[in-house]
Amino acid sequence: MAKRKILVPIDGTERSMHSLEFIKGIFDKDSVEIEIMNVKELVFIDGISLSEEIKNSEALGRKILDRAQEIMEGYDVSVYFTFGYPGDEIIRKSKEDDIDIIVMTKSTKKGLTRMIGSVTASVVKQAKCIVMIVPE
Repeated sequence: MAKRKILVPIDGTERSMHSLEFIKGIFDKDSVEIEIMNVKELVFIDGISLSEEIKNSEALGRKILDRAQEIMEGYDVSVYFTFGYPGDEIIRKSKEDDIDIIVMTKSTKKGLTRMIGSVTASVVKQAKCIVMIVPE
């Protein structure tokens, strides 16, 4: 039987990291390939993106993905980091990699921006695969 491909978008909050523990609780290590992704939105000021902010955002994203890989030790895991609008990037990645299941948390907040919630709703509407929403 072929392994199921699971995409797990995370933002680094404990709530989003809970998706990883959820996966460990229901999927056997040998039955899934897991792709963990982190998307950072770029902030533009008068059309100019700040290069230092980009570097810091990418470093933080990589740190979040490293932590996620540690949590999923023993599983077949790959990580992906990108900049963009999270909903669009999640859908793009799910199509590009022929994902079977997207696992997301119900809602998280990060700073002033609601990361998941409106993003989850957008993904549910657009996804061509199963979307599992993990409760808090």
